[in-house]
Amino acid sequence: MRASWPLLLLLVAGCASPPPCPLSGPGDVALSAGCLVMVHGKVLVVENHAGLVGPPGGKREAGESAQCTAHRETWEETGLEVLPVDLLHTFDTGFNLYRCELHADSGVLEPHAPTEVRRAYWLPEADFARVNWRFPGQDRELLLLLRRLQQPEGAYSEVP
Repeated sequence: MRASWPLLLLLVAGCASPPPCPLSGPGDVALSAGCLVMVHGKVLVVENHAGLVGPPGGKREAGESAQCTAHRETWEETGLEVLPVDLLHTFDTGFNLYRCELHADSGVLEPHAPTEVRRAYWLPEADFARVNWRFPGQDRELLLLLRRLQQPEGAYSEVP
């Protein structure tokens, strides 16, 4: 009996298990969480099979902290191991977005969940307006968060 291609893909995708969550102690509680990772003016994003783009993230598993969800989902969707550093924003959907940094041994950019994402890549800020975002206005919200991160503490300005 031959296995169908989608079934085989699901079996292969499920073979790798994520690295342990780097969080020690209790974490935040959220229904879903993800990471905002920026390196050299580029933001880590994933594109789903509908061609829509957003930061890596997803639903919480039972007993998992929001930081561990962000860590696991980013690894599953991008192949990279990250360290959740601090909470940037909680959206009205209950999604916690964390500023995350690449782990020293982060791995290679290769999604472990090909059924969830088409690809993962580094998107330059200058190209934010050129992609189809998963949620309307997401590009503007992410730019505001990035600007806030780039400002000296106490300074804040709106994106025009």
